[in-house]
Amino acid sequence: MLGRTQYAGAFLLLGPALTWLDVARDCMADPYGSLTRGLLTSVFALVVGLRRVYHLDEMEDQGFALLTGGRRCPSRHLVGGWRRHLRWYEVDAFCRRTSPWHLIRDQIVLASYDEHTIARWTSKFHIKKGYVTTRNKYMRCEKLFYTFDLGSSRYLSVRAAPGDWGLIDLAVPLVQQTLTCGRPDYLHALCDAGAGQSDAGVRALWDLAEREDPRLDVTLRACRYPHRVRAWKALPSGLFVPYQDPGPYVGAPPKEIRVAETTTVLKDESEEQAVRTVICREVVPGPKKDRWHPLFTTTASDPYEVLTMYRPRQCHEQSYRVGVHDLSLDAAPCAYDKESPDPKRPRFQRGPLQMIGWLVALVYNAVADFASELAGDFVGSHVGTLRRAFLNRPGVLYQTPEAVIVHLDPFGGQEALVPVVDDFNAAGHRLPWLENRQVVVSLTPQGRPRAGP
Repeated sequence: MLGRTQYAGAFLLLGPALTWLDVARDCMADPYGSLTRGLLTSVFALVVGLRRVYHLDEMEDQGFALLTGGRRCPSRHLVGGWRRHLRWYEVDAFCRRTSPWHLIRDQIVLASYDEHTIARWTSKFHIKKGYVTTRNKYMRCEKLFYTFDLGSSRYLSVRAAPGDWGLIDLAVPLVQQTLTCGRPDYLHALCDAGAGQSDAGVRALWDLAEREDPRLDVTLRACRYPHRVRAWKALPSGLFVPYQDPGPYVGAPPKEIRVAETTTVLKDESEEQAVRTVICREVVPGPKKDRWHPLFTTTASDPYEVLTMYRPRQCHEQSYRVGVHDLSLDAAPCAYDKESPDPKRPRFQRGPLQMIGWLVALVYNAVADFASELAGDFVGSHVGTLRRAFLNRPGVLYQTPEAVIVHLDPFGGQEALVPVVDDFNAAGHRLPWLENRQVVVSLTPQGRPRAGP
């Protein structure tokens, strides 16, 4: 017997991790022999909920040691050193080869493009500032730009950038990347208002849609600049069509919205180039003002249908919340070089930030796949829920000359794992760092409940 572990269920995600490790070995140099432990530790720390790399000093679990490529738990110094020395072009190659573009190939795709801002609290290094919504102010930060497929609720790609970059800088390249790498039959790109902070950014997306017509449509939330809001509010009331939307919670009365269609002339452009605009006016009872939600779009769909198609973008925002609270996304390593000779102008190295940001996305995708394979209705469950229910489960590790047996202690609801365990054992995953033994996961049969009270 190798010993007990608190993470017996986490072995069920060993298959994707070994696949990522094989790709990383093809893409990255390993002069210090730390690639295996660095990558696997970064992956399974996210899976089991280890929030900071220095928490590795307190880890003494035998199962975590086997999952991360050795017989003993890794050191934070080895893992942190591997992260710090990641080269951006090797990380780019890894991201390209592990991006799940097959999910959208030859499909009709609804994709969301947005940024996630990670605040940095350094006062020594003068890194670029950006707007942090959670703090409602401009402060030092770094950003991750994600592409998210709303149909499958999976991340497709990522790009790290300094804090003064915005979605307006990367919206066109990210949409082009989706068209080139994903090769969908049709793409409807949904962007937040950051992609249209200036009319030049809006026009760039519209020009791309015109070049790619009919493969591409774009819808983005328009910035509510005062002069445009005044023009939208001055529209005749007869243009607005009333609709009833569900209330904010179960049993709440429906809320009234009014939807209209108009056009908006961008700066230095003519009336013939006006952009189609869908205006949603949310009627707020009482003394508060009504809320106005404008959308620029290239589609010819009904205005209310455009609004309905844009709403699933909230799933992308929800994935960020899951990443922050369940996968420690905001603990991703910084991209500014702490060894820069001039702290007022530090070098930017996006390799570590982009690598961990993408591993968060890959783990998010893998856990979502895991949820879809469980027996029962677990699709859409958060990572933290699945971690508590199935992944962080105690068990016993046994070693034979040919295999490592992971025997989970009995728990309520374990029957949901039966199809996942069967598929895992049929795949025949092996541990090269343990004499290539095969990993076998087994559940403890539960006795039949006794009759009577």
